[in-house]
Amino acid sequence: MELFKSFISVMAYASLGFSFSAAYLKINKIWKRKHIEEVANSVSIAGNVVDIIPLTIFALNFMIVAQWQGLIDSLVWIAAGVVSVFIGSGFWVHRYRGKSFWTRFKEAIKLEGSEVGDLATRLFRPSSAETILKILSQFAYIDQNLGRREQEFIQSFADNWHMDIDWYRLSELGDVDRSLRYVNTRETVSRYIRTSPPVEQVSQLIDVLQSLVEIDDTVSAQEELMLGEVNGLLLDYMDPTNSPMKFAVVIAPQSRDQDVAIASLLPQLQKIEVAGGSGYKIGSFYSQDYANLICDQYRALGYFTIDMASDVADPA
Repeated sequence: MELFKSFISVMAYASLGFSFSAAYLKINKIWKRKHIEEVANSVSIAGNVVDIIPLTIFALNFMIVAQWQGLIDSLVWIAAGVVSVFIGSGFWVHRYRGKSFWTRFKEAIKLEGSEVGDLATRLFRPSSAETILKILSQFAYIDQNLGRREQEFIQSFADNWHMDIDWYRLSELGDVDRSLRYVNTRETVSRYIRTSPPVEQVSQLIDVLQSLVEIDDTVSAQEELMLGEVNGLLLDYMDPTNSPMKFAVVIAPQSRDQDVAIASLLPQLQKIEVAGGSGYKIGSFYSQDYANLICDQYRALGYFTIDMASDVADPA
């Protein structure tokens, strides 16, 4: 055992060579560029100070217990940290020559503080950020009334993700036909789901949409209808095994001419058997009010359309 301890002790001293080399290589990389302002700004003073504090405590502890290898190792990295702090403060930058070290130190810390959230923002910005902003904007305009608090709420997401919103262009969302606003919003949500977003992100989107429609303390009938349909769509994506109840919309042709017209207008649809006859299934929806809205669209074209209280299987 004593032989083993002696071997480890020797190897510990030998490993100090690696510490010296690592510290030298890291500092040497920026030392010859220390006079460049961009290089100085790239060094985190706060990070190095936070690193120096525990290293100092470890060094004192190693000194008390006579662990000289650990003491030397800590001192090496403390020295490297101090040099990094001086570089980060711009000590060798010519433009800062007229300022004291502490003035440069405080300015560097202030600059770093303004940038501290950049990495977190990029890490948490979803890949579908543009689509999510469009969904939020379409919800805000679903009742043709963009409130100030709704706009500020959506703008906060754009600011955090460093994205621009053209509110003048988005105002066109409220100018389209009422039914088309619903259909476009649902299609945007469907497109978002097709990107296979993480389930946790989808759950957060449900909460965000709920907050958006309630932010002005009034939930309009349009917002309630759209929220019911979209929530069902998102919940079905999150857990297909526990899918909410769906409502099938079926066009039932009343003549051969209508049958031919539907087959020409919607060639992707196949005729299915339903109670009392046959028809063409337009789609399945999660809100009966939304299903009725789709029915009304086709009824306006002169087609007899029904919404089924339960889903209808697609033809094999």
